[in-house]
Amino acid sequence: MQEEKFWLLLSLKLSGEATLAELEALEAILLENPKWGLQVEMLSQVWKENKQQENDTDLFFNKHLQRLSNCPDDSKDQIYIRQPVLYPTETKAEKQKGFKWLWLTSSAVASLLVFFIVFYKWESNADKKKEQAMAQNTVSTRRGSKSKIQLPDGTMVWLNADSKVVYDENFRGDFREVHLEGEAFFDVVKDKARPFIIHTKTIDIKVLGTAFNVRAYETEKNTETALFRGEVEVTLHSNPEKRIVLKPNEKLLVNNKVPPSIAGSNKKKGKLHVAEPNITIGNVHFEDKDSSALETLWIKNKLVFDAESLEQVAQKIERWYDAKVIINNNELKHMAYSGIFDSESVEQVIEALHITGNFNYKITKNVVTIW
Repeated sequence: MQEEKFWLLLSLKLSGEATLAELEALEAILLENPKWGLQVEMLSQVWKENKQQENDTDLFFNKHLQRLSNCPDDSKDQIYIRQPVLYPTETKAEKQKGFKWLWLTSSAVASLLVFFIVFYKWESNADKKKEQAMAQNTVSTRRGSKSKIQLPDGTMVWLNADSKVVYDENFRGDFREVHLEGEAFFDVVKDKARPFIIHTKTIDIKVLGTAFNVRAYETEKNTETALFRGEVEVTLHSNPEKRIVLKPNEKLLVNNKVPPSIAGSNKKKGKLHVAEPNITIGNVHFEDKDSSALETLWIKNKLVFDAESLEQVAQKIERWYDAKVIINNNELKHMAYSGIFDSESVEQVIEALHITGNFNYKITKNVVTIW
């Protein structure tokens, strides 16, 4: 075990008995585990202090022996038990020297053990804290797939294709926090004492108990939040003081890609001023047949285009069918399309768009080329 080897090599180094190869091995271990460097430094200091006290200890030890030799003889009141002589050739001076060496070494070893225990506990606590901080669950979906999960508090989450949620596995603390990349529908269990917060790259959404859809793909122009039940509070990362409260059947669009602009007052100085993202609040759109919200039809395995540009349509097709869509005509990218597709193949979807949009296309394996 590397840790046991580390302590063995360190003890050899401190006692001055380490060979060149052992010193090199210790150095290699420290390079791999830099966090042990502090322990080496502090233990080396303790060892030096013990060595520095050795001269003073010699004087104390000799005085102690002198006091023993000056004690009165109480042999009449004592019972002596003869002990076998283990080392008959050992002199009195050697015995005294051996006893003194053992006493000094015990002090140094005790100090090392104390520091070892302290640092071992410190490292264990640090590792436990690190494990607790890393105790997170990640659920992700690939292109062409979807998933449904239940969070520790009972909240249900539906994940669309090419999406990911990260959350604490125990949901402890004052908040229930989730990090989202992609699209998900949340049906949140109500808990007034512990608000539910969703973090995306552009916005944070705070709720108590509600149902809503969040679309936050980093590659798309907008981050979208559509509310169906309850109430949510949205905070913009670019302007934390600005809070937007949505009511049922309202939808919020926040532009993800507003480029920085030169403010008039700072133009001469050449300072950049980041403009506030464009914010649009509208209404949720419903299907005529069964009054289902278009924003959530993907949960029913329906692919929906709601007056979206061909470029946006292509992104949805890529995730839905795990395909590649190439548009070779820039003018076509901005043409708007609407439609609802239920279980159609990618060929059938492209053909329907072709009839509506009057463009040419070719499908080779999993690559769609439009011109």
